[in-house]
Amino acid sequence: MELRDTRAGEPSGHKAPSLLRRIGKAFNEYVPPPSPRPRPSKKEFAEGREAVGIVLSAVQNEPPEGGQLDDDLVIHIDTSDDDQPLTLLRTVMCPLPGPGAGRKLIGAEVVVRHTTYDSDYDNDILVTEWPWFVTDSLNPVRYRGPGAFRARIWSILAGCFFVIGYAGVMFTPVLLFNLIFGSLTGTNMFDDFLPQVHPAVAVVVAIAVIPAGMFLGCVCATRSDVLREGMTPKGP
Repeated sequence: MELRDTRAGEPSGHKAPSLLRRIGKAFNEYVPPPSPRPRPSKKEFAEGREAVGIVLSAVQNEPPEGGQLDDDLVIHIDTSDDDQPLTLLRTVMCPLPGPGAGRKLIGAEVVVRHTTYDSDYDNDILVTEWPWFVTDSLNPVRYRGPGAFRARIWSILAGCFFVIGYAGVMFTPVLLFNLIFGSLTGTNMFDDFLPQVHPAVAVVVAIAVIPAGMFLGCVCATRSDVLREGMTPKGP
């Protein structure tokens, strides 16, 4: 037996919210979205739905001018809308760099979030959990074992010496110009910074720093590699 509201003459259930929801759904279906449709925000993804997807295929996209060729992944999501089974296809950029890297993920299971059931909303996807080998490959490699600390010190020293060598490459043309210009005009552009250093001495030092920095950097890098040969790379 259905209870009725005698004042309004209508059933006294909770049909109004259901009716409004259906009207809103129909409105969203028939009103065309903006083109190109913007990707949902982080807040919208947080308020959206979580699902499990399968990487269906990998498609090579066109690289930007001077950029690297990467893959796009097509993810298959099985879900339901009002107890009706629904299949969604979403596209996301492959986290692994390089052409053909997306083929390694075909058939892999991922955890995603989406905000709508629109089958045409291609970029309505946020991958929250990749397979373990993707996470490991994206993490920086750290070596653990005897000599790991010394290997890191040698690696840091190698980087410092390479920077010194590159600094010599950059400063040599400037100091050489200062030497030639100063010999013609009798002035020194760096007199306020290095008043006691002759421009010719500065040029010689800058030129000598280039091979010295590169050589010492290679020596330190080789020493670091030798120490890491017997270690096992692990994630942080």
